[in-house]
Amino acid sequence: MITKGKYIFSSVLVTLVILLLISSCSTKKNTWTRRAYHNLTSHYNVYWNGMMSLQEGEKSFKEVFEDDYSKVLPVYNYGTKQQAQRLNPKMDRTIKKASIGIQKHSMYFGGEERVKWIDDSYLMMGKAHFYKHDYISARRIFDYVAKTYQNDPIHYEAYLWLAKTHLQNERFEKAIATINLLQSKMEESDFPFYVEKQIPLVMANFYIEQEKYEDAFPYLERSLELNNKKEITTRVKFILGQLYQREGNFEMATEYFSAVVKKNPDYVMAFEAKLHLAETYASENGDSKGINKILNKMLKEPRNKEFRDQIYYALADVAKKDGNDTLAIRHLRNSVKYSEKNQVQKTKSSLEVADMFFERNDYNYAQAYYDTAVSSLTNDYPNYEEISQKAGVLTELVTQAKTIKIQDSLQYLVSLDTTELYAIIDKKIEDYKLAQEKEEELSEGGTQFVDMNDRGRSNNSLGNGEWYFYNTAAISSGFSEFTRKWGNRKLEDNWRLSNKQLIMQDIDNIVTNDSVSDSTSVATNPIDRSYYLAGLPNTPEKIEASNEQLIEAYNKLGFIYLMKLSDTIKAQETYLEFQKRFPENQYRLESWYGLYKIYNSENNKEETEYYKNLIVGNYPESTYAKVILNPDYFLQLEEEKQKASELYMRTYSAFNSEKYYRVISYANKGIELYPEDTSLRPKFMYLRALSLGKVDTPDTLYASLDSLLVSYPESSVVPRAKALLRKLQLEYGMGVSEEIQKQKEELADGKSKEKSIYSFDANNLHFIMFVVNNENVEVNPLKIRISDFNGKYFSLMRLKVKSLLLNKTQTIITVGNFKNVDEAMNFYNAINNDEYVLSGVKEEDFSVYPISTSNYPLFYRDKNLDAYKKFFEKYYLRN
Repeated sequence: MITKGKYIFSSVLVTLVILLLISSCSTKKNTWTRRAYHNLTSHYNVYWNGMMSLQEGEKSFKEVFEDDYSKVLPVYNYGTKQQAQRLNPKMDRTIKKASIGIQKHSMYFGGEERVKWIDDSYLMMGKAHFYKHDYISARRIFDYVAKTYQNDPIHYEAYLWLAKTHLQNERFEKAIATINLLQSKMEESDFPFYVEKQIPLVMANFYIEQEKYEDAFPYLERSLELNNKKEITTRVKFILGQLYQREGNFEMATEYFSAVVKKNPDYVMAFEAKLHLAETYASENGDSKGINKILNKMLKEPRNKEFRDQIYYALADVAKKDGNDTLAIRHLRNSVKYSEKNQVQKTKSSLEVADMFFERNDYNYAQAYYDTAVSSLTNDYPNYEEISQKAGVLTELVTQAKTIKIQDSLQYLVSLDTTELYAIIDKKIEDYKLAQEKEEELSEGGTQFVDMNDRGRSNNSLGNGEWYFYNTAAISSGFSEFTRKWGNRKLEDNWRLSNKQLIMQDIDNIVTNDSVSDSTSVATNPIDRSYYLAGLPNTPEKIEASNEQLIEAYNKLGFIYLMKLSDTIKAQETYLEFQKRFPENQYRLESWYGLYKIYNSENNKEETEYYKNLIVGNYPESTYAKVILNPDYFLQLEEEKQKASELYMRTYSAFNSEKYYRVISYANKGIELYPEDTSLRPKFMYLRALSLGKVDTPDTLYASLDSLLVSYPESSVVPRAKALLRKLQLEYGMGVSEEIQKQKEELADGKSKEKSIYSFDANNLHFIMFVVNNENVEVNPLKIRISDFNGKYFSLMRLKVKSLLLNKTQTIITVGNFKNVDEAMNFYNAINNDEYVLSGVKEEDFSVYPISTSNYPLFYRDKNLDAYKKFFEKYYLRN
């Protein structure tokens, strides 16, 4: 590698040699020597300028590329292609300088390059392409240097970079083959040490990229022996800490993370190392006071403000290891509270605290935190389906519990005398006035985060917006602002109504009562008593409607506890309360059976027998009674189902053998014997209809299919039955409407769905096409910004920007030419992510698409942007 010191020393040496030659040569030779000196120094200056750009770019990417500390760090971080785009100007300059030096000064004859630094120029050019993520060009150059300069030590470094290139392309077999080749040359006398010490790093990265972490250990440890550069050793130690942590070897992990902190690395790595120290803390190996002191100190540092979520998460981890679950929950809730930007951490903390609440059977809080987590989860998240399902169950549970609480509160208020009721309402009016003042103060500071730690406390007021729901006119105008500021769920404990104080705390919830929407003359002033009185169930009809809501909620709540959460204690409490309050409800059979199952599981024979007698005595023909009296009832049903299935298979086999009368006989038998089998019965009917169509008239087939559709509209055979009916309608005119007849005539005329006028060829020349509204967009300034973008990031492609009127209101701007789809899509993705080019241009005023040179004239003639958009989405976004 060429450093600035080597460059200066070499320049001075070369200059002295040339001056000596000048002083000792004849005039003719003197002229030749001066030219040689000029060419040599000129090339070296060009090379050095390129090298300086490369080194500046290397320094920049370390600042631009961020590490994802939620995963094991790679040994090398070269960022994404989009991030690397910011380096394009410097890398393009390096490539340009290297190319100039090679073109002007290379003297290759006799099978050997006669000018020094040419090989370095090639290698420099390869690195620039590598940093741009142009791995195809990089691979070709490294391969050329490695094979062309076999007698120069530079070919070892070329092989090293070739291995790195294969790794970046995930061509692991080629990468390991290249590394093995390089290792086989290590005994050669001119093998450079700076290459030798990088081989373990490349090997470690080879295994880390494939998540073969165990194989990476020896190479990481070997790299520490060979390298003494702080930046490298610190990163390697951090990675070793991560790997030992994954293995559960917290002692070694702590040792490496501590070593990282002592190295005084950059702020982010030091911060992460301290968090990992908390994660690797083991209660049996020491006292947590030290690590808690470090973490609490980090909380107080202003520059850690945006990282408080991670610090609280680390504190929670320590608390859990110390067995203090209450403190862990508090820290996790704070982690969620302060997770404003880091959605990954917010999700992680939400799931953990939700699980802890769930284990405590505190379902209200568990639901809220699961809901928070699910809102930001992607479908590929581990256990996504399980988490999503659990969140859904708990949401349903909280909804039913809230309904009971609200209806109880409403009915309690109605039971009060006027003096007591007015006292409650007057208190809420005062609270509302104070809350309005507070809300105005908060609104001055913008949207405020809802502290989930404050949910469930008795500080709710009318100012939280829920009273909007008392006023139907306010729903449309206030709902969006309400949900934006406060969300649409509450977390509240002690949901059962117990005393008047609870009514005072939860009167806000009354406003969600569905009966409110029936009122057509609701007062609109929240400081007027009539505003709160309007929705009370103060008539026999409204009380009955309120009771119906309670009955539905109790039934669903008991089932959720018993069957979806397996919480027999709360299920039992709910069912007993349900039967006590509504003994003649329509769901008493289900409730009795739920209690029967609970007591039977507890081996409580007396209560089990009591509910068995209730069920069998009152509902002897019910499925519940049959199951209680015959434990094999469902097994027998399954046997019946198996017989039905076997009969259907015989029917289907007969149909395939074209034995249609036998099919009709079997199908009639199946329809008669298994009237309750909603899965197989429509299939019997379908095969019977098809067979009737074979042995009878099309009218019989049509009538049979129509009967099937009416009887079983949701069956899996319905689509096929509908298709056959449609065919009968078109061919025989059975039940054909005017619309269907028209479609039939169109088909007869040979009309069909239009095909796209465009064709796709990935290897065709392409433009990038901007279609802009020239009434709202100044075209020339936009063209200038596009040209600036081209010159900055794609200067080597020599792109041209042109414009042409599409119609009176739209102008086409084209950028080209691109060799193929890949080049065009690369530019398309880059410019869509650039904030400068399209700044100030509204989305509705422009469209950007790649378009081939063969499709461009078709588009200009057709002028249908929607049609081309569909073609683009079908072919370009797929590739």
